[in-house]
This record gives sequence, structure tokens and C-alpha cells, in this order.
Amino acid sequence: MAIFRECLRRILSDVRGTGGTVAGSAKSDDKGTNFEVERKFAIANDELDSVRSRLSAMGFKLARTIDMTDHFLPTRVKGEMLRVRDENIDGRKHTVCTIKEWVMIGNGKERQESEGHLGAVSRCILLVVGRLIGGKPLSTFSKRRLEHQADGPQFSNVVITLDQVDGLGKYSGHYAEVEVLVPQDGNVEEARAAVFRLASQLFGQERDCVEMSYQQMLEASRSQSGR
Repeated sequence: MAIFRECLRRILSDVRGTGGTVAGSAKSDDKGTNFEVERKFAIANDELDSVRSRLSAMGFKLARTIDMTDHFLPTRVKGEMLRVRDENIDGRKHTVCTIKEWVMIGNGKERQESEGHLGAVSRCILLVVGRLIGGKPLSTFSKRRLEHQADGPQFSNVVITLDQVDGLGKYSGHYAEVEVLVPQDGNVEEARAAVFRLASQLFGQERDCVEMSYQQMLEASRSQSGR
């Protein structure tokens, strides 16, 4: 229940603590608090096959396919993200709540992330309260995520996903995300270098990352369509 209480508090108040995002985790399989060193890259339709081939050659295999629907909750702090995500993994459905906020580490910013599972009642409360506080329907979109992992200790904290994203207007399409999860005392600079090194292997050349988050794409799409 820690993630539910913290998310609800952040919807209702702009007061933030200084000792980490969430002070605990209710389930042993919750991720807790980490730094999410992640970069997103756009993929053209005609290069999907080559990207998949390179991913396999790098030793990454499909671990699971996840159908996701994200609901973004209102927050009183700029740059913070509060998200309720419904996931369907091989017919098994559950809901995850995620809190992300930017923190300065070294010479750049990274997302600090806390995540935990929600029960049906907690999910309903957050969505209803978010809708009431925001005064409008919550921003929502869906995607299919192919999550790839590799064997071996050198890739134990690396996940590469291929996303097919719908509902983002002109931003809909295919993306790859290269993510390295770093614990609170981990080496973030090393993780940043690893992300771009892996991306260069994945695309066969250096490539600029996409700066906009999916949430920002969704907001831009809604603004352009006048919604």
C-alpha cells in the first residue's frame, strides 16, 4: 500500500519529502526505488527486421509480450509523473502504479522511479480522484511492448524493449527503449555510456534519442487535435 498512499498524497499536495520517493514497498516483487537510465529511439517501419536481427545477434531474447494501457494522473509538481498502468501478460492482468521524478546526478538528469502493484480498489480510487482533481478525463494511451533480456551477469540489469504505440497521433509508431536500472548507490555515468553503446549496436550506427516522453507525445497530440 506504500505506493498507493504516496501517489494519492502527491495528487493532493505539492509537499515533497527529501529521503527518496517511497519509503517502502508492499510486495516483495515490487521494484522499489531505482534510477531509470533509459533512452528512447524511433524505428522506421522498413528497419524493423534489421533491428530484430541485431537484437538477436547481441544475445537478447524475447522475455515477454505486454499489452499496456497507461493512465496519467495529475500532479502538482512540474516534471513529475504519476502513472497507473494496466498490463496484460499472456492473459494475466494486473495494475502497476509508478512515480517518476527528475533528479540531478553527475552532469545530467535521470528519472528516479518507484513502482508497486495496485489492487482493484486502490486502482479505482486513484483513477477517480485523479479525474476529479484534474477536472477532465485522464490522458490515456496503449502500446504493445516486446521486452527482451539477455543471459549473463553483464546484462542482468539491462532491458531492451520494442514498442508499438497507438493513440499518439503523428507520434504513433515503433520505438526501441534501452534501459539500465541502477540502484541508489550505483554508477549512473557508467549506465549512461552503456545505454548509448547498446543503442549503437542495435541500430548499426550512432543514433540520436527521442527527447519527448510518451506522456509528452500524448499531450502534444491532444493539443494539436484541439482536445
